[in-house]
Amino acid sequence: MAFAVWLENRTPFAAATHVQVDAEGQEALVLMLSASFEEEGGLRPAGEQTPVAFADVPGGDPALSSTRYEADIAPVKPAVDVIVNGVAHAPGGRAAAEVQVGLRVGPVRKVLHVVGDRARAAGGYSAPRPFVTMPVVWERGWGGTAEDGQCEVRNPVGIGFRGARSADPAVLSEAPNVLYPAEAAAGPGDRPAPAGMGVVGRGWRPRIGFAGTYDQAWIDNQWPLPPKDFDPRHNLAAPQDQQAPALPPGTVATLVNLTPEGRWEFRLPRIAAPVRLIYDDRVEETDFVPDTVLIEPEIRRVTLKARRVFVTRRNAPALREIAFGHVSPVWLNARRKRKAYLNPLGGDGTLTDRPTWLP
Repeated sequence: MAFAVWLENRTPFAAATHVQVDAEGQEALVLMLSASFEEEGGLRPAGEQTPVAFADVPGGDPALSSTRYEADIAPVKPAVDVIVNGVAHAPGGRAAAEVQVGLRVGPVRKVLHVVGDRARAAGGYSAPRPFVTMPVVWERGWGGTAEDGQCEVRNPVGIGFRGARSADPAVLSEAPNVLYPAEAAAGPGDRPAPAGMGVVGRGWRPRIGFAGTYDQAWIDNQWPLPPKDFDPRHNLAAPQDQQAPALPPGTVATLVNLTPEGRWEFRLPRIAAPVRLIYDDRVEETDFVPDTVLIEPEIRRVTLKARRVFVTRRNAPALREIAFGHVSPVWLNARRKRKAYLNPLGGDGTLTDRPTWLP
């Protein structure tokens, strides 16, 4: 491996690196940063940070369920993902047959219609069963895999496609629970758009359409490297209507009926800790720019994720070390010169009087 980069994390947040090979056969180092916040009279850094994920984490049986947390190793995201792992709450905690849930984060505006469990009856569906809470997951949206193996490629774990039951055996409804409002009245013969707020599977449409061409020519000439027509939009894990061009710090997020109180509103924090890139001949500084916002209303947690990718270049000064956090210029100079940092007053060079984040 060409990369042997030391990562120094002087923040309360999580950081990791991953080396992979791009379509040109060049080694690429991916720097992955993750900052989790919890609601405590306002968002504060979580005592237990969400770790950087090196593999997808399913919501249940890995062979059957949707993805709850996607791996963070994608080298680049061309937009910002807004992902919600949430549960619909009936207003006031009083059971209701139908509830609308809403999400607003910057340019992202989304409303979903959540319906109680229904059974097939007389060519249609029965009246919905009232509920107090209902998971807003793909397993409860339109889609599914039929008994003959054919599936709704936009959501193979859902309900209703050719009479398919949910991939989650705990789901008893024979009709989708989660729908877009304009399709809330869809019957057994209709094909509404799959609806959800969580991670879209890598092999689902429309996401799979950006993965590139894997044909005989790829096997003969490119394998095991990624195809040269791979589109970075494949790395976007949120539904397309939950992707934003950018979400600057201070952007207001509002969730409706995704918490028992009915409304949760907060501002996206700013990560003030810099990222220093220590090369053989220089030190560069860059900011933490989120490309993923993961909202988990049930535990009042918000996680911001960012990344940078570095590709090996021949005869170019090498990247030796990455420092995440506020450190003294003397520490940086020592690291650049490959010398030990010594401070007669003690300490490891961390500047503790500077904030790592701002509300």
